[in-house]
Amino acid sequence: MTRSRHVLAALVLILLASCAGPTAAPTPTAFSKTDTNPVTRASEIRFALIGEVTDVNVWALFDSKGYSYNNYAVRNEYWPRLYHLSIPDRNFEPMAASDMPSAVYDDVDYFTATAPLRSDLKWTDGSPFTAEDVAFTVNTALAFRLGFDWRDYYNPDYLDHAEAVDASTVRFFFKKHPNVGVWQYGALQGPIVQKAYWSAKVAEAAASLPPSDLALQIEKLKVKVDDLQQKVNALNLSIASTPMTPDEARQAQAALTRQQGDLNEANNDLVKAQSDYDSAMNAARESLYALDDKDEPTLGNWMPDGEANGVWANKVNPAHPFGEPKFERATYQEFANEDEVSRALKQGDEINIILPNLEAIPDIRLPSGFAFSPYFDNNTYYLVFNIANSEIIDLALRQAIACITWIPNRGNSVSNRNFINWNNQFWLNPTAKAPCTDLGDSSLWKTKERLQLAVQTLKSAGYSWEVEPAWNEKANEGIPGKRLVSPNGKPLPDFLLLSLSKEYDEMESLEAGYKMKMANLLGVSLAVKYVNPEELRYAVFAGHQYDMAILGWRVSEYPGYLCDWFGDGNPFGYHSDRLQSACEALNSTSDLDQARQQVFEIQSILAQDVPFTPLYSGMAYDVYRNITYPFDSVPGGLSGVYGAPSLALPAP
Repeated sequence: MTRSRHVLAALVLILLASCAGPTAAPTPTAFSKTDTNPVTRASEIRFALIGEVTDVNVWALFDSKGYSYNNYAVRNEYWPRLYHLSIPDRNFEPMAASDMPSAVYDDVDYFTATAPLRSDLKWTDGSPFTAEDVAFTVNTALAFRLGFDWRDYYNPDYLDHAEAVDASTVRFFFKKHPNVGVWQYGALQGPIVQKAYWSAKVAEAAASLPPSDLALQIEKLKVKVDDLQQKVNALNLSIASTPMTPDEARQAQAALTRQQGDLNEANNDLVKAQSDYDSAMNAARESLYALDDKDEPTLGNWMPDGEANGVWANKVNPAHPFGEPKFERATYQEFANEDEVSRALKQGDEINIILPNLEAIPDIRLPSGFAFSPYFDNNTYYLVFNIANSEIIDLALRQAIACITWIPNRGNSVSNRNFINWNNQFWLNPTAKAPCTDLGDSSLWKTKERLQLAVQTLKSAGYSWEVEPAWNEKANEGIPGKRLVSPNGKPLPDFLLLSLSKEYDEMESLEAGYKMKMANLLGVSLAVKYVNPEELRYAVFAGHQYDMAILGWRVSEYPGYLCDWFGDGNPFGYHSDRLQSACEALNSTSDLDQARQQVFEIQSILAQDVPFTPLYSGMAYDVYRNITYPFDSVPGGLSGVYGAPSLALPAP
């Protein structure tokens, strides 16, 4: 499924290069692509899952209660979505919908939009799939304030409810205008369950929900607390700034005491009401997660077929609602670790594909015939500048540093000069790239050319050196510059680069050392401060006590995160009226093409302003054998689409 994780993930950091230069990353290989001959069917595709699968119902599965990669791999295709991202191109396409959704309209009280449903779909119990199923699913997720993926899909900050217009049309009601992240990449891609099966069961759990008047009481108390707080603040200011007689001061202090008492009482009432609400909501959710899902009707290419001895099985839905798989069954065997998988294979287990991915080149412990197919994952890494520092506000300096400290290629990663992950081709602006991109083939170091370009960039902006950097042709190495002077005639100060220490990430500490060496070659005095992850997060996002930092994020399919990172109020001290305007346009449009244009514009602005510079994307490895796929590659690898059992083909 599409894991939005639209919020920033934990910082993950960096690199596999030493100052002497890294081993080049292997180029991701294409999946074995089927030929044009007719494809035969096979009885079973077998997956090895590293880790356990737990028995959870659909409500727990897409919430934090039951989420796990393995749970998703086994069950993700049981339920329909109105739309999905195609494999391999990741285009937004109808799935259980019959056509593209409507535009979003302002209907006075709400913003509304509709989606048309296919009329040919049936649940596995033979009953038709209708708009009632969609509305019931949406409204249940909202009523129970479900989190994690449910919230990413059906976001209560935007979505108020859904209604069935008729059997084949569902209308969504939004409290405020949704953007593409909320609409196409949110509500329209959420899982849908059968109302007839779940409605009575959910009603039992809903009996534990907090009363509706409690939520209204909380909102009123919040307004009351805000009003009283303003009054207390005004009285404090008046007492501190207004000359008063002793009698006036006593009266003012008495009034302040009364107001503060009222505020304390209102706060206590709010805390109690919120506690009662949270307790009731948590109890209701636990009841929902515990509901029995025996014989639940599903509507996907695969149907559950039981579990025995750590092997979970799915069988093909004979109706083939979303394309016809070429295997009759898909089985998923649990293994504690890679060593257990290796032993099973040596004993003759006919596993076809190992999930999830392997994050390092695997040891040669597997039988011959397995393909180790590397791919670029969704972990992206950047050198971020603290533009609040007046010495780094100059664009030419950032461009030069970004150019000279770039490593074109490295071990278990690959250079990424784009401002979003290269996998995301629909959203990727191919003309918006980081400095030095024009040097050509990223597999070449071209240190001489990068140095020359960085020097020229600084000289054109008015920088000078006591000793200008140069290149020793005979030794094929750079001669460091000394005492870089800014255009105002003042020597540049020492700069500080934050990096995780060797204890937390050995390769990142090596990368930080390389960046220090290359900056010093340019004549920029750069020192590295090695910190732990908590110190790094605090320094960057709270204390702002740094000049540069290496940060990594796991990015989502929808690139609205660029505005989260560098839009108005970002923690990096960067401001751009153009970017703010583009982000406002992006966050206010529900038109996919318009959103794409704004994302292209945002990437162009970031490429020009360089508040940060992309470094690389991580790599992982799919491991499979005796199967092929009808495409050359897929963003995020086979693990990112849970092995795509509906698209896998028996090897010729």
